Formats: sequence, C-alpha cells, structure tokens
Amino acid sequence: MGMTMEQYVNAYYGGELGISKRYGISKADDLTHTGDPTAAFNTTFGAKVFSQLNTKSEVFKLLKKEPWTQSGWRVMTGRHTTTAGVAEVASEAGGALPETDLPTLVNVEATLKQVVTPWEISTKAAMLSEADDGLGNLAAFMRKENSEAHVYYIDQMLLGDADTAAGNNFESLDRVTLSDAAAHVVTADRGDADIYGLDKSVIAASATPWADAFTHHNSDTPLDLSLTHMDNAIQSALENGVNYGSLILLTGYDTYQDLKALMQSGTVATGRWNYDLKAGGAASMNGVSGEAGLAFDSRVGSYDGIPIFLTQHAPSDTDTTSRMYLLDMDNLAMRVAAPTTYVDSTNVAVTQKMSHEFALITAGELICYKFKTQGSIRDLDI
Repeated sequence: MGMTMEQYVNAYYGGELGISKRYGISKADDLTHTGDPTAAFNTTFGAKVFSQLNTKSEVFKLLKKEPWTQSGWRVMTGRHTTTAGVAEVASEAGGALPETDLPTLVNVEATLKQVVTPWEISTKAAMLSEADDGLGNLAAFMRKENSEAHVYYIDQMLLGDADTAAGNNFESLDRVTLSDAAAHVVTADRGDADIYGLDKSVIAASATPWADAFTHHNSDTPLDLSLTHMDNAIQSALENGVNYGSLILLTGYDTYQDLKALMQSGTVATGRWNYDLKAGGAASMNGVSGEAGLAFDSRVGSYDGIPIFLTQHAPSDTDTTSRMYLLDMDNLAMRVAAPTTYVDSTNVAVTQKMSHEFALITAGELICYKFKTQGSIRDLDI
C-alpha cells in the first residue's frame, strides 16, 4: 500500500524509512568519508531544513510533494475515438457495439537527482569561534546559513533557464513550459525543450503533440505585457482540460510591477482583477499564500480568479523583464526520495585533515504529468 507524503516524511525521519533502506547507507556512515564512526545522521536538523523548503522557499513550497515510489509513469496521448450511439436492429438481439479503441500509452521516466550543499569548518576556526570576537557557535551559525543557501539554490534550479541543461540539478519549470516551436526560435538549441528523455520535436510533429506546453514569445524581441497574452495562455490550458481551480500565475517582481501599471492605467476593466480590501486577503496554493489584495494601494491578488505568486528566480533575457508562468498545479509535483538529510563528520583521523565536514542532501525530481495545461510568456519588455 502506498504512503502519503506526510506518512513518508514521518517514517523517514522517524527511522522506519531511513537512508539505509533507500541508499544502503547506515546512520554511522559519512557521505564524504565512508567509515567515520562519529558521523551523524541528524534527523532533527534535516527535518528542520525540509520544513524550511516548504515554508521559506518561493517555488519548492508551491509544489505538491509525493514520495518517490517509482521512477516512471504512463501518459495516455490520445482520447478514445470510438464512442458512438448504437442502433437497434430488428433482425438482431440489439445493435452492434462500436469498434474497440486501444489507448495509446507512452512511458515517461524521471531520473532521481541528489542536490547537496557541503561545507567545511577547520578545527582551529571552531575552537576560536567562541573566543576573542568570534561568532559564537560556528557550527550552528554555518548550519543556519547553509540551510538557507540549500533552499535558495533549489528554488533557483526549479526556475533555471531552459537554455541550460539541468544535468544533475532538479528539472526546471522553464523547460516544462517551453514548447518545441518556441525552442526552435528563442533558444540556441531546439533540444533545450527536451525533458525526461522526451524529444519534443518528434512528439510535436506527430498527430498528437501531447508534450508541448503553450509558449507565447516574440522571437527574442521585447514586447509589452498585455492581457491578451495572459488570456491566450489561459485559453490554451482550458482547451486542454485544465481544472481551473488548480491554475496559478508565477512571475518576478519586475513583471508584477508591470501588472500593477496595467491596472492603474485605467485601460483595464477592474473586474478582471481581485481587489481585496481586507487585511490578509490573499489567495493560496498547497497552503502557501500568494500576494494579498488591495489595501488602498495597488497590490494585485489574482487575475480572473487565478492566484499570483512572486519569485526572485524567474528567468529573463537581455532587455526583458521576468517571464510569466501559468502553471497547472494538479499536474506538477516534487517527487521526493529523501527529504532533506543532514550529515556531519568530526573525526579528523578519518578526514585526514584538521577540519569538520558537513552536508545537506535533498533527493527527488520535479515531475510534470501533463504539459499541455502549462504555459509561459516570454520576451516581456522592460
């Protein structure tokens, strides 16, 4: 029987589903120096960082979390085509059934990624940190700083520019929402849109281009943000069967300023925007609050009922503002094999140097179950 993400995390940090069962590493092992008897698998600190990923991040926290119970999934690439009425035939006992229709299924497989934030403290620095004008507990200070860095860089990966291959990093929403046709124009390599081993150019040329998202662009030439661009992305998602309540808009702070300017210009019907004059009137997704509504100023909470979320990591091109993403959150997930794990090694006899070594590890991958309900708007003018 499968576990919920909550059950999985509780079992993982509670020791029922530890690293030993997932990777063959015992609690006494050190990820950087195998065999260190003093290395610690600190479930308390690991859980604290995983909690931070779900609360202090801007992108990771929006994604629903699923336990990594398998690497692949199946996609039905076409609808049933033989549903039809059946005629009553007098000479027969009832009418003949329509021809059966076999579904077209495609296997998609993600690669498990392990994202590591390592650091090191010399034994001398550790001793002096609590003397003179030191930082106090240097190990605690560095844990705090590096846990924030771990969160920051995971968010950065999740919005990495599609021009850059993910490699060993988590996959990017920019690649998820990049169509093959757009990649042919706006990136140096048409293959930049490919993901999970799928060749989007081959799929796009087929009778059922199921792996193409909606991408609005202007061939790398800046264009002004308009509601038409947003409406076209929403229309595409609706035509491909999105659950409207699962949609969110994600963009950068600069493009958000342009949204506010559109609203303030008087050219936009105010009924399209959500003005919430009550304190704390913000939309939410997976328990995360978006931008609050108006409080006698010009903050926009949602567009046509779709919550707006902001991030510092949204990519942009030269002379353009941040891209805008329309995301179907029902069909996006962060599949987690190992919630954030903290390990350390303080045995200098094993490290063979006068230092202590530490690491934070989060293992999983960004998953998209349905591309055609995702969208992006690029080339937005400054």
